Amino acid sequence: MTSQNKKRISSVENALKILKSFSMDEPELGVSEIAEKLNIGKSTAHRLLTSLASEGFVYKDINTNHYSLGASILTLTSIVSSQLKILNEATPVLNVLTEETGENSHISILEGTEIIYLQKIECTYPSKKEYTHIGRRNPVYCTSPGQAILAFEDEEVIEKICSQPFKKYGPNTITSPEQLKEKLLKIKKEGYAVCNQEFQKGIIGIGAPIFNEHNKVVAAVNITGSTKRINSINIKQLIKKVVNAGERISELIKQRKTKQLFGNDD
Repeated sequence: MTSQNKKRISSVENALKILKSFSMDEPELGVSEIAEKLNIGKSTAHRLLTSLASEGFVYKDINTNHYSLGASILTLTSIVSSQLKILNEATPVLNVLTEETGENSHISILEGTEIIYLQKIECTYPSKKEYTHIGRRNPVYCTSPGQAILAFEDEEVIEKICSQPFKKYGPNTITSPEQLKEKLLKIKKEGYAVCNQEFQKGIIGIGAPIFNEHNKVVAAVNITGSTKRINSINIKQLIKKVVNAGERISELIKQRKTKQLFGNDD
């Protein structure tokens, strides 16, 4: 590979990293902020942002000189959403889950050492303290969907997560690989994960895995709510509803695959 080709690949990688730098928490970023996030020079960041802006992937506010995601991203988002069959099957189930439990419900997938929230159905009294909006990335080791997925992943995936530093987020955050592995074994046996203030103080999450037609874990469904609402009195009933939702979505995914194989997909 020539040095010129390597430079092009590096530019593409950095451009993609720039797009992933934006989030609900940081919807606008300046050149200096992006350069610092990517550990690249300001001139390089500016050049890449100019290229992305010319294609509509980012938008520059001439008043603040800050950048945000552009309209081209919305087009791609619509295409991706239409192709994510998990969401097609899961959203009606999430609506029922939120209605029955009274709590926020979500669908999440694993990417690297984080989970990404693909869908969220909000309850009638959502908490501003819950960091679970669509597109949000949260650590896998201290969230209920993350643990629900990780418990059914291959050993090498678990070891990769355990090799990373465990930052303490909530009062009950797991801070050692040994603790996490022990809990994952319990989750795999019982079929669900409960995170009691592991990621956020005052918030409990209950998660269950979602499997595809090959019985491979592909996502997780979960609910989150205040410790004032989720307690020892109702938690068993809530766990059952979350597990049932995970099983229902898994079954719908498998049914869709069967229809495709026989040419009956609508």
